Amino acid sequence: MPADSPSLLLIAALFIAAAAGWLFGRYRSGAGASQSNPTANRLSEEYFRGLSFLLDEEPDKALEVFLRMVDVDNDTVETHFALGNLYRRRGEVERAIRVHENIMARPSLRDEHRVHAMFALGEDYFRAGLFDRAERLFLQLAAGGSRHVPALRYLLRIYEQQRDWEQAIATHRRLVAVASPEHPTAIAHYHCELAEQMRAKGDFEGARQQLHLARDVQRNFPRGALIRADIALDMNQPELAALLCQRTVELHPKLLTLALPRVMRAMRDTDARAIERRFQSWMRPDPVARAELAYAAIVAGLEREPFVRECLPDLLREDSTLGEIVSATSGDPAQLSPEQRTALATALGRVLRRTQRYRCVDCGFASAAHFWQCPGCRSWDAFAPVALLDLTPGMQRR
Repeated sequence: MPADSPSLLLIAALFIAAAAGWLFGRYRSGAGASQSNPTANRLSEEYFRGLSFLLDEEPDKALEVFLRMVDVDNDTVETHFALGNLYRRRGEVERAIRVHENIMARPSLRDEHRVHAMFALGEDYFRAGLFDRAERLFLQLAAGGSRHVPALRYLLRIYEQQRDWEQAIATHRRLVAVASPEHPTAIAHYHCELAEQMRAKGDFEGARQQLHLARDVQRNFPRGALIRADIALDMNQPELAALLCQRTVELHPKLLTLALPRVMRAMRDTDARAIERRFQSWMRPDPVARAELAYAAIVAGLEREPFVRECLPDLLREDSTLGEIVSATSGDPAQLSPEQRTALATALGRVLRRTQRYRCVDCGFASAAHFWQCPGCRSWDAFAPVALLDLTPGMQRR
């Protein structure tokens, strides 16, 4: 039973009590105020019996009573909708499906109630992971009517879950024609997903075409630039790859941890001086920028590179807690020998590769790996690197 079930039970009890009172009043008014109403008495008994089951946490028995207690018609359907929504909110999707299927089975409902029931049932199927059934219902609703925009949004979520990027692109275009999408950059990501699939098959021309389409809908799109860098590396064009990564970092500094390994791969056959020249624009006098470069390199497994040794004291100064630990054990971080700096960076790398290095700014989902779409809330472009061990206030600006 979820932690919030008592409050939900109270909501259900209050709502059903109000609905039952209205129904009793309707039956009494039909029978006359001075006459006894056997139907109302029977409903009253059934209502309290169902409520007792609900409060005693016997939802199956309560469901049977409430479904039997009030026939679905245009006057009572809202009570059934409330009951179905209650079950879905509690995670009892199978019971919610029973309620909404029971509504759908009634031939005499008005069109607006039938559309409402179809949408609610689609939500139930989606929540249960029955995407094929949910898709069929939302496709019908997306054809037109009062629920076509939320139906299109659900279809997008289904195609994302199924990684059906072609359908996602087509649905996103339909949605843009009638409403604002929840995630404007989503369609560019769909093209990038297709580009990644084509690149994995060696179809570089097809991948480039998808990246051009992504750029048409989203200028200066960082993911597209990084995929172009990957293709350049595949085609033995290291200078182009390094240039693309450098421009990406200039426009999107938080992606340094993703761009840096690609740059190092592009320059693996280059001498140390050339690497230092490449990083001169990133190794600015700003200590925060130098600390971020050291952090990104350590996260990426590049802790033995010479530029990491040079920037490590800045990282230790920016992270006051870590700096105090090093000062207490080894003295002034700026006075550490190159061997000590390398050893410290290697130890930090072992720690960081076991920690959650990225966090979604929307829902807080954390992971050691980067995702373009958050696995928790399904937002795009919401994953950002966190500060070293989450101890550095200054590094929170990354």
